[in-house]
Amino acid sequence: MAAEFSLGTLSNTPTLVSNFVGNLDPQDTFSFSLPSSDGNINVALTGLSANVDVTVFKDLNSNGIVDAVDTQLGTSSRSGTSDEAINIANQAAGAYVAQVNRFSSNNSGYNLKLSTTGLTLPSNLLTSDIPVGPLTSSRSFKDSLSNNDTSDIYNFVVNTAGSFRFTLDPVESVDPDLRLIQDINSNLVVDPGEVIAISSVGSGSNDVITNFLNRGDNYFVQVYQFSGDLINYSLTATPV
Repeated sequence: MAAEFSLGTLSNTPTLVSNFVGNLDPQDTFSFSLPSSDGNINVALTGLSANVDVTVFKDLNSNGIVDAVDTQLGTSSRSGTSDEAINIANQAAGAYVAQVNRFSSNNSGYNLKLSTTGLTLPSNLLTSDIPVGPLTSSRSFKDSLSNNDTSDIYNFVVNTAGSFRFTLDPVESVDPDLRLIQDINSNLVVDPGEVIAISSVGSGSNDVITNFLNRGDNYFVQVYQFSGDLINYSLTATPV
């Protein structure tokens, strides 16, 4: 079966599709292409009421469907109604396919966003990869980045206005970077004026952001790949 939806050529401006998977339509397929210059593929699946997964393939024969010759590039299959995200570095111009699949017998609506960004630029799509909740005391997290997972996003709220410090320790001599985002219009896209602060100090050094944050606002901290294929890191978030 040909792709149900053709999204055309991706750009830095996210493409948004809202749809549903269920008993009569357990899988939605989207064909898209990258422009002539190489770039990163960013995919976000949000607004779920049940468990739904997403996978991206390189469409090697450019026929708009997933078949035996195609290569799976990345998949996101978190449990429950958690947001799904795929961020893949350094992909060539050409044809690709994204598939949205329900898990088991689940029925759910969803919002699918796709974009492409430059090789050293972070994803501009926001998801609650790691939902922190209210940040009332010091919290520490450990995770990793790679060419097939270039971005981790921590979503938190502030119950009491004040200053907060975010410290990124790259563990090895590699170079992840850090930015603090306020999604002012709640569209889950990093729009102009929504990046509060960026720290990009260089390979092997800690990135630190300290900023005053308002009570009740919705914030995201993004750890993203600048250089290095496998990046282990720890992130500490502390009210100060």
